Amino acid sequence: MKKLQKTGFLLLVLALVLTVSASFAVELDGGEVGGFTQPDTPNVNDKVVSIQKEITVFNPDEALIYGPAITYTYTVTPGTAVSVTDAASDHSSGTAASTTTLPGITTGVKVNGGTAGNSASATGTLAWTNADILDASQTGTANCKAFTLDFTDVVFTQPGVYRYLITESANAYTTSGVTETTGTHTRYLDVYVMRSDAYDAAEITKEDWRIYGYVCVIESEDITPDGDTTTAGAVKTNGFVAATNDSTAVKADEYHTFNLTVGKTLVGDSTMNSHQFPFDAAWTAGDATGTFQFAVEATNATVTRTAQAGATSVGGTTVAADSLYKVGGADAVGTADKDGNPSIANGGTVKYIGIPTGTKAAVTETNNVTGTTYTTTLEVDGTAAAFTGGSATLANEDKVATMADGATAVYAQASAPAADTDTTIQFTNTLSVISPTGYVVRFAPYAVMLIAGIALLVVAKKHRKHTEEDE
Repeated sequence: MKKLQKTGFLLLVLALVLTVSASFAVELDGGEVGGFTQPDTPNVNDKVVSIQKEITVFNPDEALIYGPAITYTYTVTPGTAVSVTDAASDHSSGTAASTTTLPGITTGVKVNGGTAGNSASATGTLAWTNADILDASQTGTANCKAFTLDFTDVVFTQPGVYRYLITESANAYTTSGVTETTGTHTRYLDVYVMRSDAYDAAEITKEDWRIYGYVCVIESEDITPDGDTTTAGAVKTNGFVAATNDSTAVKADEYHTFNLTVGKTLVGDSTMNSHQFPFDAAWTAGDATGTFQFAVEATNATVTRTAQAGATSVGGTTVAADSLYKVGGADAVGTADKDGNPSIANGGTVKYIGIPTGTKAAVTETNNVTGTTYTTTLEVDGTAAAFTGGSATLANEDKVATMADGATAVYAQASAPAADTDTTIQFTNTLSVISPTGYVVRFAPYAVMLIAGIALLVVAKKHRKHTEEDE
């Protein structure tokens, strides 16, 4: 009898415990959490000389980005006379040969298709634009464009080596985000000229001459001759590009960029996992204030973007049509309105690629779920960060935002990300599920346990009394 009573008591207590456990089995936080080929030696009678211009492009990803907007001007003037020597091993006669360069004739020279030059100089331009697709990497990748010197209409006066001085200038180093080269802005071009088969001494014309070679050199006291030069102190090059000789380098211009990823996590509201929350990325330009075009990638998100229309070649690699996307459909002055109006769902991201160094972002999220309030937190590169504005109510040193329907939460970068880095701004919205019975759920189970315990004590006491009386 006593064993049955104890067993019944235990079963009753177990039932009460299970009842209480069921009352608190509400999941407070649920849901799913989510360059160009180098020029060859020109053919005989080729009167168009190709010179390369390099911009070394930096980005933390092995990525394709859109180029800076910068225009280079090249002014060609006659060079001064220097001695040019062929070593015995290089000369057809088997003996060393030397000559003195002639001042380059600039009358008739066209620089990159520009107007023909006069007796003093010839000038032309080479433009890089936001539509250019460039190859970038963490350590920098060379991207080259060619500009030409066309000697077709030049009437040379005699066979020999004509020396030209090419001087480079740019319209917008700082505003374009391009870092100016650390080397010289001049190159010397030696053009090797001989008579053509049509030569007529009685009436010399442009057809009487042919160019059978050329050499482009850098002259600098900082570069040690390597024995393979046209003049002491000069180093051969294919243009305004990075050049190295005996571990001493002349750098090319550089373009440094970073990437920004905006991400979204939704917790405790699985019915809204596919809902895309509207975001806004407002850019504040640093030193680079010109026109820009960002590449963009989107995952589980919607962003207004445009693919390049046709296939292109970058660094010798073919980029298929519609494989690279840019924000918006046209270039815009400055960096305003360059976000594509992103909307991001749970687990989604929008990544902006190739942002000029020095640019800052202010990212805003809007809660557009009717009748729903979220608790929102923020992480920047994996570390909890404080919101800097918006209409949401902020708490805990501004690291928690209470976002009712229509509220906004803003994070504005205090400083621009470091050059050549990836930055991630991650918003997390949490919907806490609260039990509908409030205090009843919190306190009723304890009251039930207390009453049940007292009842058991009374029953046990009465049973013990009856037992004693029976004895």
